[in-house]
Amino acid sequence: MSDVKKDLQNVEQKIEEGVVEVGKKFKEALANVASHLPLANLSRNRAKDSFTIEIDLPGVKKEDINVSIEGDYLIVTAERKMNKEVKKEDYYLMESAFGKYARSFYLPEDIDRDSIDAKYENGRLIITFEKVAAKKRRDIAVK
Repeated sequence: MSDVKKDLQNVEQKIEEGVVEVGKKFKEALANVASHLPLANLSRNRAKDSFTIEIDLPGVKKEDINVSIEGDYLIVTAERKMNKEVKKEDYYLMESAFGKYARSFYLPEDIDRDSIDAKYENGRLIITFEKVAAKKRRDIAVK
């Protein structure tokens, strides 16, 4: 009976080690994907019932950025194309940094799609939008 118990413990240990290993691999894969996403900050101005999304896109040209709405999602895509080349008599250097980025943000139905505005300055994309006027907070005077 003790041999069966030992075998069972060995099987349990192998399963546990496998689960831990899969978890590590998943974490590594997720970290790799996340490291390629542009960083974004979301803020809310409660007084104006407006929102701002700021996305860092260093090295991206304005014409390589696309902001669109598909259904209930605001989709931002961008492509960075950098190529720095140095040719000298005694050496050659070429550094490239390129890639395509995409982020999507869910837009609740109370967001006014026509109020969405996007501007790009100093490597940062700034997107602002507001709630639908009928859904905005308003104070009612007590008479």
